[in-house]
Amino acid sequence: MRKYQFQRKLRTLIFLFLSISIIIGIESSLDASNREVRSVRDSTFKSFIKQVNQNYGRQYASHVEDLFHTLLKPEKTDPSEKGPRFLEFDVLKMRETAGIFQTAIIKNSNMISNRDRCKISFTPRERCYVYIFKIETTGKIFPIFPRKEFSLQTNSLTPNLTYFVPPMKKWLSFNKDYGKEAIILSAFIKENYDIEKLMKYFNTFSFKNTPVKKEKLKPVKEIPIISKGISRSNKSKERKLRLPFDQLATFTATEYIWIDSKFVKMVWYKRK
Repeated sequence: MRKYQFQRKLRTLIFLFLSISIIIGIESSLDASNREVRSVRDSTFKSFIKQVNQNYGRQYASHVEDLFHTLLKPEKTDPSEKGPRFLEFDVLKMRETAGIFQTAIIKNSNMISNRDRCKISFTPRERCYVYIFKIETTGKIFPIFPRKEFSLQTNSLTPNLTYFVPPMKKWLSFNKDYGKEAIILSAFIKENYDIEKLMKYFNTFSFKNTPVKKEKLKPVKEIPIISKGISRSNKSKERKLRLPFDQLATFTATEYIWIDSKFVKMVWYKRK
């Protein structure tokens, strides 16, 4: 009898141990996937670049690495240029269902359908230079702003003016892909020539020299999550949003307090 009770308690302890181990393992993997990358030497970033290399080749992967390095590296700042500064930034989605348009702010890890459309809103509180990129599911870098295809506005930006990309009733559509994507907004108090050179390269990139055909590109497993110069965030003013057929919607903007001379904020989401 005692032997039976001992074996029963032992099985219970083993079960509890295995359950806790599995839970810890799941939480650890989630923490790793959501952890911010601080350097291009981080293992998550190296894995990402390896996958970009497999899809687009070594030269393209090196330019992607240069972009992240430029966004992450510390900036030399004059004491007179230190913040705090303020910048509103939101990525919005819209979906039409039975003739009714629904809008929402995209939060990290949200699920995005191919039926959704996208618009980016930002409001600088002082004159600055803004550069926006989209990381696609295959690791491809797609420049969004400044870009004449989406907006006639160019840097530098006028303070206290709300910008939408694309403007007016236009919205960005999503390709029929699956996996993780992200939109990165970076702001600088001075023009950044390194970023502008990289934007030119990504804008003129051709698939002719890639090791993999376009239809055989594979989604990357993880996208490095980055941010820089952000002190905190809070809710800001209510903004009006223009929808198709001259309809209007509203959303409460998110305002970020940033320090030094650089602001970098990424919004990442999952495609299904």
